[in-house]
Amino acid sequence: MGTIYETRESFPVPLTSAEALQILVQNLKAEGYRPRHESIGVTVCTGWNFFVRMWGTMLPWGRRSVPVGMTVNFEETTTGSIAKGHAYDRLGWYLDAETNPVFKEEWHRKMEQFTELARKALTTQA
Repeated sequence: MGTIYETRESFPVPLTSAEALQILVQNLKAEGYRPRHESIGVTVCTGWNFFVRMWGTMLPWGRRSVPVGMTVNFEETTTGSIAKGHAYDRLGWYLDAETNPVFKEEWHRKMEQFTELARKALTTQA
């Protein structure tokens, strides 16, 4: 079973790809994430499958551990660059992943949090 929940978003950034990448990595680190820097983008993940599978979503530590990832790649333009974000769940196969409202709520909350963090970091630095 692949990704169930995902969202994609693109927005212009008035910085070069290299500058935008550096700023995004710094902001992610400042927020406590451990981003993986790649040549044209960055990937960051949060949550842990083990806690979710062990304790489910009824307990707070299971709910907070719902695994989500985000990849942001940059494409150069004449006026700066375009940030292309892809936020997605990383749970894999789970019996009630599509029907469990807590999974859906947590994934969407975390995906929105990642997307907003990237947008804020890249648009306020110009």
